[in-house]
Amino acid sequence: MFKFDPKNVDDIANRIKGIMPESLKSSKEEMQKTLKSGAEGVLQKLDLVSREEYDIQVSLLRKCQEKIDELEHKISQLEQNK
Repeated sequence: MFKFDPKNVDDIANRIKGIMPESLKSSKEEMQKTLKSGAEGVLQKLDLVSREEYDIQVSLLRKCQEKIDELEHKISQLEQNK
């Protein structure tokens, strides 16, 4: 499972904080904690995988597909030889 970098969550929280009106910035620490917590929760629920894990699975899938194609070809040859 992909582990997200808390620094990215901080960056997202800071960006949101940056676009907020001044009247809402008065409780910025509380909001920042809330935003960070909410973002972390959302990211954990997404059940993401790293690019490396994804690439490994794609490679395995290709190998499996090649093996299936090879076996289908062998079956076809055997059926023709009956």
